[in-house]
This record gives sequence, C-alpha cells and structure tokens, in this order.
Amino acid sequence: MNTLELKGVDLPAQIAGQVRKLINRGTLAPGLQLRQSDLADQFGISRVPVREALKLLAAEGIIEHDPNRGFFVAPLSTDEACQYYRYRFLLERELLKTIVWPDAAQMKALRSMLERLDTYLDTGQRAEWIDQYQDFYAFLFDLSPDKILRREAIRLIRLTDRYRALASEVRLPGQHLTAHLEHTLVSAMARRDREQLIHGFERERERILTSMLATIRARGL
Repeated sequence: MNTLELKGVDLPAQIAGQVRKLINRGTLAPGLQLRQSDLADQFGISRVPVREALKLLAAEGIIEHDPNRGFFVAPLSTDEACQYYRYRFLLERELLKTIVWPDAAQMKALRSMLERLDTYLDTGQRAEWIDQYQDFYAFLFDLSPDKILRREAIRLIRLTDRYRALASEVRLPGQHLTAHLEHTLVSAMARRDREQLIHGFERERERILTSMLATIRARGL
C-alpha cells in the first residue's frame, strides 16, 4: 500500500475504501488482524484516521472489533452470504418495480457500463469489476424515487463484494464470462417491459444465489 494522496475528501473514508478493496481482493484474508500501527506506516499517515476508518468498516460488518484484541477481517460464511443475498433480492426487486424508464442518454450509459462489466469479468480484473458493478447498480437504482431503499441496497452490495469476488474466480475451460443478470436487466429496460424486468431478475438471482452458495460451501466456509 502506498501513501494516500489527499484529495479534499474525508481521510478515514479514503482509508476505509482502500482497506475494503484489499479485503475484497483477498489481499487481507478473513481472520487477519488489522494492526493500526502497521496500516498507519503502510499508508504513511497517523494512527488516528486509521482507527476511525476501521470503526467505519466495523460498522459495515466487513471487519470485527474485539475491545481486548483489536480489529480483524470478518470471516466468511454460507449462512451470512445467504442472508445478505436474500435481503438484497427483496430490496432490489422493490426498486425495480419503481424505476423510471431510462432515456436514450441513460441507456447509452448503462450499456457502456455493461460492456466494461463483461470485459473485467472475462479478463479476471476482479477489483475493477467490483468497482464497475457498484457503479452500474448505483446508476440503475438512482432511477427509482425510493432513495432510502436505494441507499440500503448499495450498502448491501458493498457487504456482498467479498462473496461476489469469490464467485468471479470460477470459470470452466474455454468459458467466456458475461454479466448475464445485468444483460437481462438492460434488455428489459430497453424494451420498457416491467414484467420481463422483474421475472428476469428473479430467475437470474436464484441462479446466482445457488451458484454462489455452492462455491462458498466448496471452500469449506
């Protein structure tokens, strides 16, 4: 990790974002203790903003805080993944019911993000794919007037990044990876077909959850 370049934004939030990415990439493994002094040295900053950043991540559930032992990367588990994804599906389905159909410029933006999703997924650029995934759904759900649900849905997406990153590693020989669910959503929105949008979402989400849980169980989590 390199010294952070301040850009006029909240330093603890910057640090939290960097640590979150390292966790999602697997650089910081589940169960690893996050020592404030080590992180401060690696980032080239004082321990105070590091501690605040770790508190932010603890509040998200990405790391755990034991007052007597310190901060640790939260473990992964099948049960946690199942609950997070079920919760996500409920919120996202409600948001899709209320989105306003995108105009031509918005459809162009969604298709551009979808193209990048496919590229990052197929070339194994896991960190870039996670970032683009978040951007895609932030843009999509911003089409809904239900801003409280949107905010919670984006929070849950961040909480499931680690599980999604695990699944992104799975590829059969010769397989060309594409973002099937996101293609389904964009196709339905282009047709302005609400029924197709909801049904396609439900079908693909169940498939994704089944595959996700199988991957996690195969890792003994």
